[in-house]
Amino acid sequence: MRRKDIRTAIKVVYGKLWNLLSLYETTDCFNEVPNGEMAKNAWEYMGSKLLEVKKTVNTLFLGEETLATKLNEIVDETEYFVRRYEVPGVVKRWKQINPRLLYFDCAFDLMEKNPEIYRTMSRGLSDLSLSCYPDEDLIEDRKAYFNEIKVSGR
Repeated sequence: MRRKDIRTAIKVVYGKLWNLLSLYETTDCFNEVPNGEMAKNAWEYMGSKLLEVKKTVNTLFLGEETLATKLNEIVDETEYFVRRYEVPGVVKRWKQINPRLLYFDCAFDLMEKNPEIYRTMSRGLSDLSLSCYPDEDLIEDRKAYFNEIKVSGR
């Protein structure tokens, strides 16, 4: 494939993934079938959407095994996210792959904006819980990370 064709094909796959992820709200976090769709359940519905993306990858990148493999890995990670239902925040597996994703956890915002609610939750005195309860080391690492980004202008 020519470079331009590859770029165009990647954009097609990206568009399909974007469309799939944009269903997050209308499917209640990928747990319901949107109105008007003919599927028995959300599992079947989302499975058919994911299969459609995989078919597109494998069709567009026939003969481009390396690219097809990489794109299929992205689709697999998207499937993991869709089927995992981890709220709030990022799925655990992605945080294991890139621990810096922890810096974007809602726990930090809650600590800063609603410290009483955070304290209640962190002490187990609430029915709600978070996926992350930052300690001092993580708080300092996060500050350093965002300071570095601010300084570098990224």
